[in-house]
Amino acid sequence: MIGCYLSGKAQDKAVIYILNSDSTVIDTKHHLNRLIGQVELQHKNMLMFCDSLHQYQDSNYVEAFGNVHVIQNDTLNLWGDFMTYNGDTELAKVRNNVIMKDPQITLTTNFLDYDAARRIGYYFDGGTIKDTINTLISNIGYYYVASNEMFFKDSVKVYTPQYTMYSDTLKYQTETKLITILGPTYIYGDNRTLYSENGWYNSLTAHAELYKNNKLTYDTYWGSADTIVVDSLSSTASLHQNIHLYDTLNNVIIEGNYGEILKNNDYAFITERALLILVNESDSLFIHGDTLSVNKDTLGHNIMKAYYNTKFYSTDLQGVCDSMVFPTADSTVFLYRSPIVWASGNQLTATDIDMHLRNNQVDLFHLNNKAMIINQLDSVMFNQIKGRNMTGHVQHNELQLVFVDGSGEALYYPDDKGVIIGLDKTVSSTIKIFLEQKKVKDIVFITKVEGQLNPLFMVQTEEQFLKDFQWHIEKKPQEKEDIFKK
Repeated sequence: MIGCYLSGKAQDKAVIYILNSDSTVIDTKHHLNRLIGQVELQHKNMLMFCDSLHQYQDSNYVEAFGNVHVIQNDTLNLWGDFMTYNGDTELAKVRNNVIMKDPQITLTTNFLDYDAARRIGYYFDGGTIKDTINTLISNIGYYYVASNEMFFKDSVKVYTPQYTMYSDTLKYQTETKLITILGPTYIYGDNRTLYSENGWYNSLTAHAELYKNNKLTYDTYWGSADTIVVDSLSSTASLHQNIHLYDTLNNVIIEGNYGEILKNNDYAFITERALLILVNESDSLFIHGDTLSVNKDTLGHNIMKAYYNTKFYSTDLQGVCDSMVFPTADSTVFLYRSPIVWASGNQLTATDIDMHLRNNQVDLFHLNNKAMIINQLDSVMFNQIKGRNMTGHVQHNELQLVFVDGSGEALYYPDDKGVIIGLDKTVSSTIKIFLEQKKVKDIVFITKVEGQLNPLFMVQTEEQFLKDFQWHIEKKPQEKEDIFKK
């Protein structure tokens, strides 16, 4: 049968028109017409093909069976085993082995509803979308053909050349290949994992920007930031505002408001209120510098640096210097350029200083070249010891023993049962200083001892200080927030 209408309605109602069928059976009992063999239909801008068809009399509704194929505007194709189509609402329901294909994507599912008037496809029991770059899988999906946009909901999986994504809700622009994150999403790639609840990823340029509840894992680090920008082509990730990174291997926290991670160079840095925390249960060490950085040595061990205007603070240890270097492999922190350290109330200075850590707490100092220790008794009296090099031993967060090696000089006020008896000035190449409760308890001069004890009334002002004496209490961080003060 060729060239007849499939409905008794007026033609201006856009009835479904039969173009071809091998035979037609009129079933008056069920009020339908059965079309069998090479059935071809047309409705508006759509052509429909199937093996057989049921048309319900006095309606604009059909049921298509076997090898169903729909073509709209010569660009969109639909295939399936079974379809119902309502010509009044222009809604097609295609079931089993469904394929939707246009110049942008190929969609496969078993349950697809297609609104031909608005050109919107909807599946609700699992579907897979493929294009030239990506594969997207979800339980629920909408395809807006006119705007080339797809919305995915529930157990969404995305496979791109750079990443695999697992999401609650996504939008996909099939022409630009832009993936928009609209709900909780995990992004996996190489040794980097990202989490976000809002953002986008361009699968053509491998560029991502994340804006809500962002989390990052990278090598031994995990952390968060208000905004994370990842460019996979340049292997760079930048982090913006409220950055918090935790080094699980070394028990170190890094914070700041701007940072970058360069994957290929194994290098990262943080600026803008940058903070490095050496975490310890009893007394963590807080370190600030204009810039904090992490890179790897030739053996793959992390080297952390804080440079320019560096300050640090803990309850029993404070300090300032131009820069600090912390190679994690040997647990030693190196302080460079005019370092000053206050340990248990004592001011330590030298050309450079290094501190050995155990469980992120200092247990040993080395003061290298022009070393000096100053202990303040009151506003005018200071115990002072200087030498070529010094080694300080720390136990339970307190400086307890200092060993002076070479060119030792000591100027101190001996205490006899709470009474200062004078000012002692002694020269010895090797000196040991014992401290207790943040005060000098005893001084032992080991070799080449020369010295004298003068009563206080005989001491002149210029005799109260060793050469190169400088008291820098104004630079000492008195509390954690002071490390951010210029």
